[in-house]
Amino acid sequence: MSSVLDRLRRLQSLRPQNSPAAAELPRRGDSVAGALDALVAGEEIENAGGRCWLVTERYPVETVRGRLPLGALLDTTPQSIAPLYPHAGLDTGFDFSRVAFIDTETSGLGGGAGVYAFMVGVGIFQGLGSGDWGQGTGDLGHPDPQSPIPTPHSPVSFTVRQFFMRHPGEESSLLTALAELLGERSGLVTFNGRTFDAPLLRGRYQMNRRFLPAGVALPPVLAEDGAHFDLLHPARRLWKRRLASCSLGNLEAQILALSRTEEDVPGSLIPYLYTQFLQTGNAAAMRRVFYHNREDIVSMVSLAELLCRHYTNPVASAQTGELHPLDLASVGRVHAEMGWQESAEQAFAHALESLVSARATDDADALPEVFDALGWLFKRQERWDEATALWQRWLTTVPGPDPRPYIELAKYCEWQRNDLEQAQMWTAWALHNQQSAPARLRSPQAINELQHRLARIQRKQSGDDTSPPETK
Repeated sequence: MSSVLDRLRRLQSLRPQNSPAAAELPRRGDSVAGALDALVAGEEIENAGGRCWLVTERYPVETVRGRLPLGALLDTTPQSIAPLYPHAGLDTGFDFSRVAFIDTETSGLGGGAGVYAFMVGVGIFQGLGSGDWGQGTGDLGHPDPQSPIPTPHSPVSFTVRQFFMRHPGEESSLLTALAELLGERSGLVTFNGRTFDAPLLRGRYQMNRRFLPAGVALPPVLAEDGAHFDLLHPARRLWKRRLASCSLGNLEAQILALSRTEEDVPGSLIPYLYTQFLQTGNAAAMRRVFYHNREDIVSMVSLAELLCRHYTNPVASAQTGELHPLDLASVGRVHAEMGWQESAEQAFAHALESLVSARATDDADALPEVFDALGWLFKRQERWDEATALWQRWLTTVPGPDPRPYIELAKYCEWQRNDLEQAQMWTAWALHNQQSAPARLRSPQAINELQHRLARIQRKQSGDDTSPPETK
């Protein structure tokens, strides 16, 4: 008998025991230290889809973010950027007073059916007219027809609303509230939202369509063909030459000269922090997530204003010190691609003079590209005197074996002036520079091409050349 009892005791010892940590895990709805309503100032909202949490923060349009107040964006349009993205709807009808700035925080960093947006932040300008969500009867009501309708000259605010799911069961309520707010918006502004935020939200509306209240569906502004200003892509085209990263956080620091407080949290940690919140109910870390999301949205306002202004009048931005010469050259390339030759030329010329006068070692690598781009514009317009002067300035300003200015001068002499002697001289000079350069700077391909060009010119001088004309 004793042996049987001993075996039973041993089996009992193998059974899982309730650990102290497990006993401390709160059940949903329990009152715990660090509860959301005690740490994050907001309110529970209720609609036909259920309940969720809402945090609202208002910023007067006079609030300075970067160099200018938030309201400065209302004086700009993205028309100068519209040709870059012809399917984005950034034409004359894109009005920043009627769009929504959106940023999501999600349960995972990738995509897929298991990833959802537990927080959706939406920023809008309010006070410019009727129809603003939450105006007149409180944040959740519709405009009160008895309330005075503000005019475009009335004081306005930029209001950020953050819809938050305290648990996944509140998704229907979040999507219902989001649809109501976005219903009157005419466009979106995001940072990488065309790739991530908008497709994610479209997917969540699709997956929840059977559970949403009657009449609640995907807001038109979230549709694939909706007007959508994604700031990431024009920001990269403008600043990637100079900045190692064009993340929103780095643009805040490097371009807007803003520093977030220690309350911020890296975006990569946010899914983990939300999982911890679901398990423990402690919202201490969620305060940081609300802060992170809100800062992203408000920074998008200032970033949008800068992009619109820099692409519209880059030289003016450079003259005020807001646009680095490398960034100015980047805009010049964009304008050249769009066929805006006059503004492209002004941008390249101003960038060139700034780079030459600065003599900054870190920026020296950009000089050949600016010389080349400006010379291409002159050549395209057959402004040969300006082009040849520029190419000669290039080879005397930038040391090294770069053959491009010599080749351009050789082409001009051969095809425009029929001066084969000068064409031979420029080609031979470029070949000599390449062959005598250190090995790390020599280009076997360039040497072969220069030898071929020199031989062809010499045959042409002797009357033996039967090869077809080169591309000029």
